[in-house]
This record gives sequence, structure tokens and C-alpha cells, in this order.
Amino acid sequence: MQKTIFTTLALLASTAVALASDLPSKITAPSAPAPAFTQFYTGINVGGDVSKARVYTGGAVAGWNILPILAVEGTYDFGRPQNTIPGTGGNRNYTSTAAVNVVPQYKIPGTDLTAYALGGVGYNWNLSTFATDHSVYNVGGGLKYEFAKNVELDGRYRRIDAVEAKYRTTSSAEDRLTFGVLYKF
Repeated sequence: MQKTIFTTLALLASTAVALASDLPSKITAPSAPAPAFTQFYTGINVGGDVSKARVYTGGAVAGWNILPILAVEGTYDFGRPQNTIPGTGGNRNYTSTAAVNVVPQYKIPGTDLTAYALGGVGYNWNLSTFATDHSVYNVGGGLKYEFAKNVELDGRYRRIDAVEAKYRTTSSAEDRLTFGVLYKF
């Protein structure tokens, strides 16, 4: 009787092993890490209009590196134009500019530097009188330095001017130079 029980157990065990060999493996292939160029980034900057005295600006930027050589970003700048000099009793003529840019970029081999160009369109509005609100274009470029794994220091130049001819005057164009910090997610 013991022989029959041992034989039955051995037969059941070998059948279970044979059936288990047909089951799919629970070991999964390792997934590829997400490419670095799919990173989102956001940041802040300060600077001014280098073509005019006492024109200060500050802003924010948010973007997405959609390819290793191309990003798309949105910018918002808050500025205080030349006619807003403290202590003169002048009009507090604050402006805001929002833009969407395409940013081709090139990582300089052997360094932590990335050079880029930018171009885009946006809208400029005056926060005290909306009579001069208008569409704008901006072109420029800059240099980013990878300070840490997810932190970049950014210096950029942008030429901003009105799209419509009636708003394009000798004083409408701005040459903004800003410095900022970007954080990559």
C-alpha cells in the first residue's frame, strides 16, 4: 500500500512540474528608462530691457523637451517700462507679455552647456490701459549651464516687437536680457 501511495505522489509531482513548465514566466523583461529628452522643465528669471534705461522684468517659463534637439515652451513676463520711474509721479504703466516659443537646442559635447535659439508669438498687454494691447513676436537665443542633475542656470536674450504695424514704433521693440534658474522634472 505504501508503494501505491508513493507512486501516486511521484506521478502527481511529475505532472505538476510538467504543467508548470508550460506556464508563462513571471520574470518580465526590464523596461527601458524614459529618455532624457522627454523632461518637463519650469523656472523663473529676472532681467531688463537693455535698449532702455530702468526697464525691469521678471517672469516664468515652462517647457517640454520633445526631442533631444527641440523644446516647446511658454513664457510669462511682467515688466515695468521706462516711463515708470519711481519718485516722478508718473503713470504706473506695468505690462505683461505671454508667449509660446519653439526652441531648437544643441548640447555642446564634453561640457555642461546647451546653446539654443528661440522664436515664437505672443501677446503684450498694458495693465493700466488696455488701449495698447497687441500681438507680438519674439526671437532670440541663450545658453544653459547644467548646475546639478535637475537644475540649469539660464541666460537668454529676446527681441520682442509688435506684429501689427500700427503698434510697431521705434520704442515698441524690446531687447530683453534675462538670467534665471530652470528645474527639470
